[in-house]
Amino acid sequence: MKIITRLKIRGERFFFSVGPMELFEKIEEYSSIKKATEAMQMSYTKALRIIRVAEEELKFKLVISEKGGNSRGQTQLTAKGKQVLTAFQEIHSKVSAYAEKLLEEKFHF
Repeated sequence: MKIITRLKIRGERFFFSVGPMELFEKIEEYSSIKKATEAMQMSYTKALRIIRVAEEELKFKLVISEKGGNSRGQTQLTAKGKQVLTAFQEIHSKVSAYAEKLLEEKFHF
């Protein structure tokens, strides 16, 4: 048996969950929003909306893009963007582990 948790962080709007976490992980991996969205099979405009909403809610930049086309441009997480990603990864991991532990302890019928 397995328990599924859905963790979302909310300000005025929901702005961070597993989907945005995966997007920011892929941006780190590929140094590109476009390549990240292709790997996730997500539309580019949806990715931009996720980034914009998160930045508006947190009131600071999460990514920085350098213009330059296919070969020279790149996108990286800012230092605070990396902190947000790491914090959410840790929270998600701990919540999931705790939920699994509770399932084992309490749900044994």
